[in-house]
Amino acid sequence: MSSELHDTPRQNRILAALPADEYSRLEDDLEWVALAAGQIVHQSGGNQPYVYFPTSSILSRIATGADGASAELAMTGCDGLVGIPLVLGGETSNYKVIVQRSGQAYRLRSEVVCWELDQGGSLRRLCLCYIQAVMTQMAQSVLCYRHHSVDQQLCRWLLQSLDQIPGTVLDVTQEMISSFLGVRREGVTEAAGKLQAAGLILYRRGHITVTDRPGLEARVCECYAVVRAEYARLFGLVTTSLARQRPRPNPATLRQRAEARLRQSPPGLVSGQWDTAHLLHELQVHQIELEMHNEELRHAYDEADSLREKYADLYDFAPVGYVTLDAEGSILQINLAGAIMLGIKRSQMGKLRFAAFVNPDCLPRFNAFVGEVLGGRNRSKCEIILAQTAHRPALRARIEAVADEAGGECRMVVMEAIDKRLPQLAAQPPQAGPDVRGAQDVLQ
Repeated sequence: MSSELHDTPRQNRILAALPADEYSRLEDDLEWVALAAGQIVHQSGGNQPYVYFPTSSILSRIATGADGASAELAMTGCDGLVGIPLVLGGETSNYKVIVQRSGQAYRLRSEVVCWELDQGGSLRRLCLCYIQAVMTQMAQSVLCYRHHSVDQQLCRWLLQSLDQIPGTVLDVTQEMISSFLGVRREGVTEAAGKLQAAGLILYRRGHITVTDRPGLEARVCECYAVVRAEYARLFGLVTTSLARQRPRPNPATLRQRAEARLRQSPPGLVSGQWDTAHLLHELQVHQIELEMHNEELRHAYDEADSLREKYADLYDFAPVGYVTLDAEGSILQINLAGAIMLGIKRSQMGKLRFAAFVNPDCLPRFNAFVGEVLGGRNRSKCEIILAQTAHRPALRARIEAVADEAGGECRMVVMEAIDKRLPQLAAQPPQAGPDVRGAQDVLQ
């Protein structure tokens, strides 16, 4: 199937409901897959390496008894996901998942989903609400299998399937439906014949076209309406809770709101006293909210400072040099390893050009390399010879570099090459840089 015909991840209801920041974290890990009818996605008792988010396919959870008899527990289409045991902390399930209707889906590796769930964001809330809806579907299915006729069960199954796909055509055989409903094929044939005779469906081998959906809804048992209402309720709750994640009101508007309330209140002592007390209560509550908000900000700043210090240490004490150059080749940033490699003090950043430490024979190659990185904004590699310093001979260095998004900075990783020492160049004088007396000066 060509890429132009691929469904988009947002055609799945859960992925579509994710906020932009959470969706962007998952976007690169989402893998498009085409699913064929009858394909087994998860085996009973097997590990679940992926979580699937169907877009145009329908998948069924099938429980099978020791005698081979089977029944559908629940179906999943564009409204949900396949991988519930993983969301609930398990690794396997005692049912298998097969593709009921061929189509497309997106999948995520289990470790990616577990990490995202651990963040406690919107994906976890959406998954848990969907699981509650699936539990409702499974409970109603048990009730339907036990107490309702095959005609009603078939109507329910057809309507639930139609809810997952565009159009009115289902590619399914009577044998498949009988296995999903856990009834004999003859019972499905008889029920389908009644619906076709009533003008509700048109059946051809392997295809069922629903011609009168309102007629099916009139015949179906209450199980379908219960499940549909529960899905709508739960997704409505999630959407509302996500919408509440907005910045707190500006405190400056609180005074305006209070003054408007006072202007609207009718004159009178009792009413005025009540409004004043009510507004005072609102101000006190809002003050507490602001204090809590400030406390959360303080914690966020503390965490940010802690992370900055952590990664600053990783940056400084890395075994390779990290150097950032501007468009003119001046050193904007350099870590400890890079400063020792060049033999400079980090307090001199911005005053020195990296090219001053490159052996003259390698300068044309290095300047062309930096120009290529800044111009093409692609990751590139090269090898150069760094001129000797007072503390080391000339050194062969390997550089990997990439430009920033604006193309104004060249960010380089500088490391010693395998054949790093070049004794034949050791007699060359240093090209630039101050007299360095060791790592202690570098720290200044």
